[in-house]
Parts: sequence; structure tokens; C-alpha cells
Amino acid sequence: MKNLEIFDHIKDRSLMAVLVVDRVEEAVNTANALIKGGVSVVELTLRTPIAIEAIQAVIDNCPGMLVGAGTVLKPEQVERVKKAGAHFALSPGVNANVLIESNNFELPFIPGIATPSELQTAIDLGCTCLKLFPAEPLGGMPYLKSLSEPYKHLNIKYIPLGGININNFSSYLSCPEVISIGGSWLTPETLIKEQSWKKITTIAEESIRIIGKKSNC
Repeated sequence: MKNLEIFDHIKDRSLMAVLVVDRVEEAVNTANALIKGGVSVVELTLRTPIAIEAIQAVIDNCPGMLVGAGTVLKPEQVERVKKAGAHFALSPGVNANVLIESNNFELPFIPGIATPSELQTAIDLGCTCLKLFPAEPLGGMPYLKSLSEPYKHLNIKYIPLGGININNFSSYLSCPEVISIGGSWLTPETLIKEQSWKKITTIAEESIRIIGKKSNC
């Protein structure tokens, strides 16, 4: 899928679960639990040795899940996640070599930004969808509004992540530039280790309900 198509799919689904796992089965079971709860976008981070294998397993075993490879920090990782089947990729910062490689492999990429200078660098490298990270420590929604204002005419879109939870994520939904909200509140490590898949489904369902309430206000 091309960049705009991927970003439209992400926008339609509103929430992105951030997932860090030590076992492939954890990734598959968590992804299926999220799907049951109505969340069908996941950032599966490359922070553990089995992450690439987990990405491929989720794509093979969890129909309907849009899978992003997270924490892609090096150009050589781009080819690996593309071959594993990742639909898109993300990073916590801006790396020109990684972005060039993602273009070479036609892998939609969402770099992380925290400042106007980083935002402009990402724009210069052809990015139109950016990850605001870490969103809450930076100042949350007020910071995003101030940061995005000078660039509104460029139609830049944002996915805030970092410090976001079930109690504060809805505040970001009022911003038309925000296409999705991401966080690990959807996939608590303790629940994954306990194999409490039903509880993860319940968290996903409650988060989707909050979105519904917000859109009906």
C-alpha cells in the first residue's frame, strides 16, 4: 500500500496499540485480543530479538490487523521489516538514511519529531505523517497545537505517542491534524505476561467506546 492509503487506513481505525513482546505467541495472542476489542492497528517495536519474527506471525495469523514496525533506527532494518510483511514503519526520531531506505523499499514511514526543527527536517525529506514523541512530556495537546500551527497549510498529520493513557487520549481527538493516537495502555506488559487476553480485549473495547462518546459530543 502507498503512503496515503496507509495513512487513510490508520485514520479510519483511530487507535494504535504499541506492543513490545519477548515471545512470538504473545504478539499473536495480543493482536487477536485487540482485534476482538475493535483495535486493529499495532506498532510492534524492534526492541526484542524476536520482533521481526513476531511481525510476520501477526500478519500471517491475525487477518485485519494493520502492522507497523516500530523503533526502526537503522537503514538495514527497513529491508528486514519489509520482507517480514510490515505495512508501515515508525521511529522515535528522524534519520535521513532510514527515510531514504524506506523510500527505496516503498515502505510508508512515520518518523518521530519533538521540535519545529525536526518537523521541518522530516518535511524536507518528504514526510507528511509524523509521530509526535514523547507527546505528554512535551506538553500534550497544547504543545501539539502550537507546534503544528505554522505548518497547517502543508497538511501535515500527526500520531501522538508517549505518556498517553486511557484517561487522557481523548483530548487529542479534537485536533483535525491528529489521525491516530498510540500507546501501550492498550497492551499492558503485566497482562501480556499473565496471558490475560480477555482483559486486553476489555481495555480495547473501553477505548473504542470513549472514541464513540467523543465523536457524538
